[in-house]
Amino acid sequence: IIKKYPGRFELFHMKDMFTHEAPYFTTVGVNDFAPVGAGVIDFKRILAAKDIAGMKYMIVEQDLSRDNDPFRDIQISITNLQTKILV
Repeated sequence: IIKKYPGRFELFHMKDMFTHEAPYFTTVGVNDFAPVGAGVIDFKRILAAKDIAGMKYMIVEQDLSRDNDPFRDIQISITNLQTKILV
């Protein structure tokens, strides 16, 4: 979709999950959210297309994960972005 509509994706909403299993596409009854970079989403692959996409901003959304500690999870997300994803 990025190649089909280049330059039209200024905002990137980052969210991660622990599982590949359905229903990962819904939040109904799901408590399998992960800190960004700790789950199954390949953010490096997505961000490799950021220039084509026109990406300017990344927004990290942290839902309750298995640990039920969103402040700890957002810190893990920040650390993962700085040490694994954006390097």
